[in-house]
Amino acid sequence: MVGEQNQWLELISNINVNKSGDRRAPHKPLLLLIAISRLLLGQRELPFTEIESNLKPLLDIYAPPVKGSHQPALPYWHLQSDGLWEISETKNIPCQASGFPRMEALRKTHGHLPNSFAQALSTDKTLVNQLVQKILDGHFPQSLHEDICVAVGLDLPLQESEPIQPSPNKRRRDPAFRGKVLRAYEYRCAATGFCAALGGAFFGCEAAHVKWVAYDGPDTVENGIALEPTLHKLFDAGAWSLTDDRRILISANFTGIDQSVQRIRALHGRSLQLPQAGQQPVSLDFIRWHREKNHGGVFRQPALPL
Repeated sequence: MVGEQNQWLELISNINVNKSGDRRAPHKPLLLLIAISRLLLGQRELPFTEIESNLKPLLDIYAPPVKGSHQPALPYWHLQSDGLWEISETKNIPCQASGFPRMEALRKTHGHLPNSFAQALSTDKTLVNQLVQKILDGHFPQSLHEDICVAVGLDLPLQESEPIQPSPNKRRRDPAFRGKVLRAYEYRCAATGFCAALGGAFFGCEAAHVKWVAYDGPDTVENGIALEPTLHKLFDAGAWSLTDDRRILISANFTGIDQSVQRIRALHGRSLQLPQAGQQPVSLDFIRWHREKNHGGVFRQPALPL
C-alpha cells in the first residue's frame, strides 16, 4: 500500500507542465483536482464538454492571462502523457495538421483517471488528502488553497492524514520567514500601515511571498511583504501588484460596491512602505515575476490608469 501511495505521489510531483521561464502553468493540476473531486462524488467518466465548462473559469482566475481565451483542451489531451489520465473514443480520432485532435471530435470524448489510480483514491482517503495537498503546495500559495478546493468541490480534509514528506529536491520553507518579514516592516501592513497589538503582542499582519514558494521564491525579506490578511489573499489572487518603483497597482478587473473594496481601490498609485533601514526592499525581479504575464503572471492585467 505504501509503495502504491508513493508511486502516485511521485507521478503527481513530476507532472510535465508547459515551461516558459518562470511562467506558471496550473492547467493540468486544476484538471486533476476537478477529476478527483468528481471521482469522490461517484463520477469517473467526464465528458470533455463538462471539463471544458468547469476548467475554463478556473483557468481564467488561477492561470496567467493569455491573448484570446484559455484552452481547456490542451491539459485535457496532454495530461495523458503523465500516466494520470486516459481518454476514451480516441481511436482514429481526426486531427488537425499540427497533430492535435479536431475540437468537434474532442467534444465527443470522455476522460477519466486510470483504473488503478481511481481505485486507490476510492479506497484510501488519506492518499486523497496527500495528493490534493501536494498538487496545491506544488502550484499555488497557501492563501488560495481553500478557495481552490471550494471552486472544484473538494471538502478537505476527508480524514486525518500523515504529513507528506517533502521530496528530496524540494526546498523546505523557512519557519523564520514570517518573523523576519514582520520585523522588517515593524509589524505594519506595507500597503495600508495597519498595525495592531493586544497584550503587548502584535497581530493582524501576515508575511506574503511575492514570488511563490511553489515557483522557488526564496524565504527572504526581499521576497516578502507584511500585509493585512485580506490584502495578502488579494495579492496572491492577482487583484493588485507593484510597479518597478514599488507603487501599488490595482487590477481594473477588481470591482465591487462594498466600502472595503473601495478602500483597496483607493490604494492605487500609493507607494509601498519600505522595510527598516538595513533591510532589502522587495526585489524588482520578484515584482516583475508577480506582475508580468510573460513571467509568473499572477497580476490580473490590465491595471487601473496611474
